Amino acid sequence: MPAIGSVKVRVTEAGSYYSTQSLQEELFVSIQDENEDPQSDVTVAKKLGVDVKDVMAARFYDVCRPTNFEELSDVLGSTIRRDRSNKLILLCGGVLTFTDQDQNNFIMSGESSGGKSYSALEVAAYFPPDILRIMATASPTAFFHEHGTWDKENHVLRVDLRQKLLIFLDQPHYTLMERLRPLLSHDRRELLYKITDKSKRGSLRTKSVVLEGYPTVFFCAAKLSLDEQEKTRTFILSPETDQEKLKESVLLRIKRDSDREAFSDWVNLHPRRRWLKSRIQEIQKADIDQVTIQDQDLVYERFMKSHRHLAPRHQRDVSRIMSLIKAHALLNFWHRERIREHTIAATNEDIEAGFALYKEIAESNELGLSPQLYEIYTAVIKPLLDPERSLRKDEIASAYLERYGRPLPWRRLDREILPSLEAATLIRLEPDPNDRRRMVVYPPHAGNISPPETILPLSGVHPPQQTNTGGA
Repeated sequence: MPAIGSVKVRVTEAGSYYSTQSLQEELFVSIQDENEDPQSDVTVAKKLGVDVKDVMAARFYDVCRPTNFEELSDVLGSTIRRDRSNKLILLCGGVLTFTDQDQNNFIMSGESSGGKSYSALEVAAYFPPDILRIMATASPTAFFHEHGTWDKENHVLRVDLRQKLLIFLDQPHYTLMERLRPLLSHDRRELLYKITDKSKRGSLRTKSVVLEGYPTVFFCAAKLSLDEQEKTRTFILSPETDQEKLKESVLLRIKRDSDREAFSDWVNLHPRRRWLKSRIQEIQKADIDQVTIQDQDLVYERFMKSHRHLAPRHQRDVSRIMSLIKAHALLNFWHRERIREHTIAATNEDIEAGFALYKEIAESNELGLSPQLYEIYTAVIKPLLDPERSLRKDEIASAYLERYGRPLPWRRLDREILPSLEAATLIRLEPDPNDRRRMVVYPPHAGNISPPETILPLSGVHPPQQTNTGGA
């Protein structure tokens, strides 16, 4: 950690404020002045009456000073409105890419146009381009062919994914997701895959591919229902879609689209964004392989306090909490004890920060649900559940329209939302006693329930006619 010099700097969205002990008022330098003057450090040094090295040292000290999730959320908020837990967790995942084996997987799941890929790309913009691999999608075999180098000695194609940040802007083919499960689980550092490939003559031949890990992986998926295998291997995140978030997002979109060049300049010159980018570059250069958590008893006590009845998946949930703890320590590595050359130790401050951030998504993630799907349950479906009667789907659609001001797609309710909630044991689906061709919703542990009453949906909501084979 550099020593504090005679000059101090305070970076804001508008520019930088410089001060010294002899200066009565802070010297303000705007973004435009810094950009237009290639010798801005020299100019500032002359005005302050100090050496230019003191100004440069002050800037470096500001990059290295202690920070916390609140400040980082504020910086990320320059282009990602609200979504506090999402952007911070994605940032933590990106930072852990630089470690030896603490990389994680993330699924951004939510309705169309909610901002899933937008959040992932905006967070990725703070990281060095050489670690990023951004893909719209990938077929099961194309993923293994690209970026590989042929190992003549072992006759295998090697794909180096170590300390890479992979971003899938759409959910990959299901077969590829299956094949990637051992990689996502960190089963082994090198994984051997046998795939078939066509020769020049058109015949099929076997090819050996070795994936070298570990990468950080961001998946962006419009589906609210996820496979059980992916639920336990990933952080499940969702962009917020409440009215306040949408209003702020609309204003930002207007600002972006009204003058794209001016907006791009504003983003590139934003002092706080540049501060965070510089901080991440310093973390990468520090070459820290591991972050140790020495107060393991405190982690255990905190986890058991909120998990009195353990399930097998909690073994992976506690690892995710520890990842957030390590990320907070890594973001402040200058102020953490060096255990070994490439190892630092997390503090109790990091433990508290990690648990607090995880708490924001814990309930939905530990049920295997996206936060958006869990919100639909708590805000729309749960208040309608009655142990004395069942609940029809048109009632749910009406309540959703009343709360969110937009219709709930019937197909999504029928095929994604209700089956996922039933799998999480939050509801129970059974045939309607009055019409066994359609399903109705019951509380999870309801006893004798009377047939549903005839309740008309709210004005303007008319669910389409169903022609299914027993699902509705």
